[in-house]
Amino acid sequence: MILYLAPLQGYTEAYFRNAYSKYFDSFDHAIAPFISSGRGDTIKPTRIRDLLHENNHKMPVDPQIIGKYAPEFIPLARHLYDYGYKTLNINMGCPIVSIAQKMRGSGLIAYPEVIEMLLEKLFSEVQNEISIKIRLGFYEKDEIKSLMPLLNKFPLKELIVHPRLGSHMYQGTPDLDAFEWCVKKSKAPVVYSGDIFSVEAMEVLRAHFPKQEKWMIGRGVIYDLFLPWEIKHGPMKKTDKQELFPLFHQALLEEVMNYRSRSRNQLNKMKEYWGYFSRQFENYQEIHFKLTRTETLDEFVELSGKLMKTEPWRNRPIIDRPMSE
Repeated sequence: MILYLAPLQGYTEAYFRNAYSKYFDSFDHAIAPFISSGRGDTIKPTRIRDLLHENNHKMPVDPQIIGKYAPEFIPLARHLYDYGYKTLNINMGCPIVSIAQKMRGSGLIAYPEVIEMLLEKLFSEVQNEISIKIRLGFYEKDEIKSLMPLLNKFPLKELIVHPRLGSHMYQGTPDLDAFEWCVKKSKAPVVYSGDIFSVEAMEVLRAHFPKQEKWMIGRGVIYDLFLPWEIKHGPMKKTDKQELFPLFHQALLEEVMNYRSRSRNQLNKMKEYWGYFSRQFENYQEIHFKLTRTETLDEFVELSGKLMKTEPWRNRPIIDRPMSE
């Protein structure tokens, strides 16, 4: 089994990847949150800060670009290749309406002619291997059915499929029949992505797709840090979780503080994480409320440290909040 960490904008950047890989060996690979194309030929370090070697300590990662026109992709793709990133992932999965309406992310799937021009240029003018993260479409799942023969014309490294429509965001359940169709019809190896929130959910998916080797976990690991480890290695004792979580939390805090210079930004980022981390505790609503009321990073650190020591843990986290992937 090969596990990928999904690109979750604002959550799975280098600071999370570094902290996570310090205590867990669960992910074999990661796709970085997307970089927008179309900002000229000059690539400043700030634009690829999440991918700078000094910011990535252990977890292997591929960059992801979102856009629609090859001239906007090519300078960035070449720069990343020269910098050492041999694989480039194209985002055709982002469901956010404001992005999709601009023919980017999942909004691009309905325009095969644009995708064909993009891929033709990339495969002829850059050295990067190309993978794609994609949904079934934005409005209709037939969008990917119309697109698949075109995708099969190109030697894609991988096709990462989240079997939902962009317009569905994260509502409803993934369409497993549609994913099975993609596996059968795609010439490129296919990675499954979507709604892996528990070991039981993973077992159901593996029973449904016994030959599937590659799986991507995104929101599930933010809700439950231990999920990928338990999928690979089996159950972890609650006492071990209670010991590991504060260590990971301290590592994440240090990474965030190194990555973000302003204390207010550091505080806000940690509060965002606790919107999901709190779901591991029995009194999650009260915990989240208390932490959102803290005014300084020192106050947050003191309170979160106390809560991690005193609050009872749930047997499994509450999965009740949306997240953009």
